[in-house]
Amino acid sequence: MFNINILKKHRTIILVALVVLIIKTVLFVWATHNFNFVTHPGTNWLSLWDRWDAGVYKTIAQSGYNFINIKLDFWAFLSHFPPLYPLTMALTMVIMSRLVSISLANTGILVSLVSIIIASVLLYKLVYLEFKNKKIAWFSVIFLNLYPTSFFTISVHSESLFLLLTIWSFYSLKKEHYFLAGLAAAGAILTRFVGVIFLPVYALYFLYTYKKSGFNLKTFCPFLLSIAGLIVYLVINKFYFGNYFYFFTEKLSFNTTKHLILPFKETYFALLAIFKNSNFWNQAFMTTQGWNSIFTLFALVITFLGIKKINWIYTAYSFGSILLFASLSWGISNARYTLSVFPIFIVLAFIKNKIVLSFILTAFAFMLLYFTKVYTSGAWAF
Repeated sequence: MFNINILKKHRTIILVALVVLIIKTVLFVWATHNFNFVTHPGTNWLSLWDRWDAGVYKTIAQSGYNFINIKLDFWAFLSHFPPLYPLTMALTMVIMSRLVSISLANTGILVSLVSIIIASVLLYKLVYLEFKNKKIAWFSVIFLNLYPTSFFTISVHSESLFLLLTIWSFYSLKKEHYFLAGLAAAGAILTRFVGVIFLPVYALYFLYTYKKSGFNLKTFCPFLLSIAGLIVYLVINKFYFGNYFYFFTEKLSFNTTKHLILPFKETYFALLAIFKNSNFWNQAFMTTQGWNSIFTLFALVITFLGIKKINWIYTAYSFGSILLFASLSWGISNARYTLSVFPIFIVLAFIKNKIVLSFILTAFAFMLLYFTKVYTSGAWAF
């Protein structure tokens, strides 16, 4: 009886977790079905998800940022990746190794899968707290997990953990657990650099509460802890690479740098180029430039449409995040970065027209399957 009561009490949370798990299982099956294992006999259904930046995360998980048995340019490239996701991989592997034999890559997939399930549950709870509407809460979760670049949430990438920490931060803020909100924000910064957007967002939040009810150290806590997270990352760059801002100045192995540009400059020119010389049908162009500009524009438009629908702090986070990655050069991963702009999924969940809602969900699902196939084949997909 006790167990049945617990299940009833947490039925919705369990259902959310199951729905997310089903969607991810479909992606695993889809990728396995489409991959040519005859041509690549050393690959299995899990190693399909060990692509691109996964090598960086595995290297940091194994030996930190130390210059050990790797090329100089690759060692320098490590500076662009904060430590929390690979550290979580390493700790999880130590724990799991006491129970089963598991590779580092598979550990990364496990961390991503568990993180996106928890992130989805927290998103449901956050949206329900805000709007007291189960439909909006449910569709927010569905849109997040059907988003065309959400295949990264089960790969050896940091997207799932970043989403978990970001949503947890706002959920804690909503519950007025200010220390936890700041701690999660610091963790987000130590997972992906774009998390620095928490600094201006939580500075604005403090000013907002200060204007309403005067100075309160608790409401200042999220901002202070966000700064602490950034300081840790800067100190890591100083200790291992000799410069606090090394990750921002170091030349990449592709003979370029991640530097500031006029906001949306690359987005604008890529959008212009999409329909010239049949670029839309050029997969290499689209996955490095075209789709990145389309998804950036899409996230920006949805954020504008949601200004009057959601709390200002979510809009501030969305605009700040988009502006940040759209103001940096070499935006070949901007489509992936829009996945972390989670408030757009809340805005989409407000759609009442069933035809429009069905169209967007169907389009998302088809694009998700397409990009999953591209990514797991070994081609570049953000």
